[in-house]
Amino acid sequence: MLTNDRRLKIFEYIKRNISATTSELSKKFNASGSTIRRDLEYLAKKNLIIRLHNGAMVNSPHAESGFIFNYNRMQEEKKLIAKKALNFIEDYDFIALSGGTTCYTLATEILNSSLEGLTILTNSINITTLILESVKDFQVIVTGGIPRKGTYECVGEITLNTIRKFNIDKFFVGVNGISIKGGVSFSNIQEAEVAKEVHAHSRKTYVIADHTKFGVVKPARLIDFSEIDTIITDRLPQEFEKELSKYANLKIV
Repeated sequence: MLTNDRRLKIFEYIKRNISATTSELSKKFNASGSTIRRDLEYLAKKNLIIRLHNGAMVNSPHAESGFIFNYNRMQEEKKLIAKKALNFIEDYDFIALSGGTTCYTLATEILNSSLEGLTILTNSINITTLILESVKDFQVIVTGGIPRKGTYECVGEITLNTIRKFNIDKFFVGVNGISIKGGVSFSNIQEAEVAKEVHAHSRKTYVIADHTKFGVVKPARLIDFSEIDTIITDRLPQEFEKELSKYANLKIV
């Protein structure tokens, strides 16, 4: 592969995945670590990426520091969750994706999959940009509304009115807390209102969350366990197994 071609592909890969390590890029592009480091230095000088200690991350307006920080936490767990979630999506489904880094990881897996003909509704500018910049010919519906700093999720009455126009097959929602007494919860009340509206207009709702979200209670209660079809996680903490088994219609994967 020619140097310029490789650098372009490296940039596209980092842009699609938000960040990447040097070893990851070395394996992906079959190049030595020193070659990859030179490529990253070149891209960094062009202000296309930001160099990290062991790799790089994308330098773009829609990848703010808070999002990057959360994206880089529990990456392997989020990828496992996303791969599990793929099993619940079929060609030509009309799905909705909430904001957050777990849903962003799911969106990445969807774009890398063989799925066809999806319609995807989202209030996330990050996910919208990811889909629009991909080679997939999916129809993306942006809810519109007022984007929040820090999460880049659209909220407010404009967002809610858009959601009310649709009947959605499956809603995949990343959450901030899951507890027996607190149910499924969000940190932000406005984002919770949007998720509630999507849930109300969806046939099925799938909560996607890594094990660190269990036992956590956030201020904005979203839904109770009786309203969820499936919780998709990397592993279920033992103390929740018995309690959640009381909900006959709730699946844990």
